[in-house]
Amino acid sequence: MISASLVQLDIRALAPAENFRRIHEFVAAEAARGAELILFPELANTGYVEPLVPGGSIVSDVPHFGEALYGACAEPDGEEVRALVALAARHRVHLVIGLGLRDPLRAGVMHNASLLIGPDGVLGSYTKVHQWQNEKLFFTGGDRIETFPVFGTRLGMQICYDIRFPEITRILALQGASIVTSVWASFGAENAPVSDEALFIHRAYTRATENGVFFLSCNRSGSRGGQRFFGRSCAVGPDGTLLGALDHDREDVLRVSIDLAEIARYRSFTGIWADRAPALYAKYLAP
Repeated sequence: MISASLVQLDIRALAPAENFRRIHEFVAAEAARGAELILFPELANTGYVEPLVPGGSIVSDVPHFGEALYGACAEPDGEEVRALVALAARHRVHLVIGLGLRDPLRAGVMHNASLLIGPDGVLGSYTKVHQWQNEKLFFTGGDRIETFPVFGTRLGMQICYDIRFPEITRILALQGASIVTSVWASFGAENAPVSDEALFIHRAYTRATENGVFFLSCNRSGSRGGQRFFGRSCAVGPDGTLLGALDHDREDVLRVSIDLAEIARYRSFTGIWADRAPALYAKYLAP
C-alpha cells in the first residue's frame, strides 16, 4: 500500500518564499503521519496568472506582471528545487508539485510544470501541453508526454486543463503508468454557486476507469481577483472507487491509500486493454 497526501494549498500570489516555507511545513507534517507520496497544486510557488480571466484586471500591484511572474518562477536546478530534493531525502518521501519554472536556456521564457521529486533527486518533469486561456500569454507549452519509475511502477503527470484531452492519460497508461497525477488551479467566480459539486470526481472517475489507473486530483484553495479556487481534491481507483474527496474549497489535506494490485484485478476483469482495436483506430486518427 502507498500512502498519499493531496495538499489543497492556499497559495499566495508572487510570494515564492512564503509558499515554499509552507510547502516544507506540510511535507514535514504529512511525512510524520506516514505519507509516502505528497501532492501540491498547480503553480504552487507563484500563484496563478493575471488577469485570471480574459478581459479581467491585473490584481497584483506590480509594474509588469509578466516580469514579476518570471521573477517568482524557480530555476529548474536552482536553490528552491534543490531544497525540495533535500526535503524529500530528509523525510524519505516523493513529491509531485506544480511549479512555475524558468527555461534553463532562454531568458524570459517560463513553463507551467509538474515535478516528480524523490529522495534521490528530480525524477521527472512535465510541462503543461494544453494551456488555459490567459496562460498562453506567459507560458511556453510542453512537447513531451512521459512516465517515470517510482514505487515499483510508473507515474505520469498532467496539469489541470490537460484532463479534458483524453489522449494525455491514455498515452501515459500506454507507457505503463499505474498512477496519474493531476495538479490544478481551477476556479470560478467568487459570488457564483458551484455548478457541479462533484465535477472533479466525474473527471477523475472517467480517466481512471477508461485506463484502469489510479487518478489523483489535487486542486488549490483560496481567492484572488473575484475568483475562488474550487478545491475539492479527490482520488479515484482504477475501477472507479472513490478513495477519498474533499467536499469544500478550504485549505485541507486529503489522505488516501493506494493498492497497486487493484489495477490487475480491474483490467483482467473488464478486458479494457485486451479488447482495444488500435489498428482500427489508427485508420481514423491518422492526419
